[in-house]
Amino acid sequence: MGDNPPMPPSIDVVIATYNAPPDRLERSVRSGLAIEGVRSVIVVDDGSPTPADLERLRRLSEKVQTHRQDNAGPGSARNAGLDRSVADLVIFVDDDDELLPEGVGAMTALVQRLGVSVCVAGRMHIWPGVREEPRPVPPEWADRRLDHPSHVLRPIGLFGASGAMVTRGVIDRGIRFDTQLRLGEDRDFLHKAAQVGGIAVSSAFANRVEMHAEGGANLSSRGHYAKRIRDHVTLLERYGDPVAVMHMEAATRWLINAAAKSEVDEESWKVLVGAARSRGWSVPMKARARWWLRRGLFRR
Repeated sequence: MGDNPPMPPSIDVVIATYNAPPDRLERSVRSGLAIEGVRSVIVVDDGSPTPADLERLRRLSEKVQTHRQDNAGPGSARNAGLDRSVADLVIFVDDDDELLPEGVGAMTALVQRLGVSVCVAGRMHIWPGVREEPRPVPPEWADRRLDHPSHVLRPIGLFGASGAMVTRGVIDRGIRFDTQLRLGEDRDFLHKAAQVGGIAVSSAFANRVEMHAEGGANLSSRGHYAKRIRDHVTLLERYGDPVAVMHMEAATRWLINAAAKSEVDEESWKVLVGAARSRGWSVPMKARARWWLRRGLFRR
């Protein structure tokens, strides 16, 4: 008789939630329960002013675990989920996103084939009632192991926590999200996880991401630029290898242009521009002109 085939890896789904509408959160939980090999769906309520109905979620399945904590940010909530996980793999999903079973299956297979410690995948961004926009991975990265962990700093919409998968080795080594970061914690965590055993990028779409209207809850919205700048400068100081510098220069230029179009406060603008100039990076003239024009208009 031949050897028995290896058991498929078990998966825990970690959902960090904050003040999500009940139906939306339930959709996210149900998407986790639909994943093949799921052991638990761990829901962590990060101190919502209107607490999530955790009892309602537990009634969905015996696989649903819940935890409520004082508000400490998404990184802290995901850490609480990691601390409660015992599965071979963990995949994160936000409370306004849904996992796609086929895509998660493709990620699992890729992790096993390449022996990496973390995997990210393509996402489908949805603007409710408007359109669905696939975000494919760069062709040179599709279904491959990246040659350097600092590629997670490349300024493309691929390296977020929602839909990212990590192995038991990452968890057991104590790799966790930096709770001092609120908008840069995803890439920082993925960078640390990739150093354990490498990172792969799946070409499959593994989660469906709901985008909010301008001024909504998305932390990438215009109203959160001050936080984005603070965390961006922290990462600038943290990562200085050549690959990181290449990507961070491009990311800094993008953020300067985006901040110039927003209503970011003057102090944050000066911090960002100063960080660029201290590294010898040019500040786009068009962005500077737009900033001064907006500043003049606001003072009238």
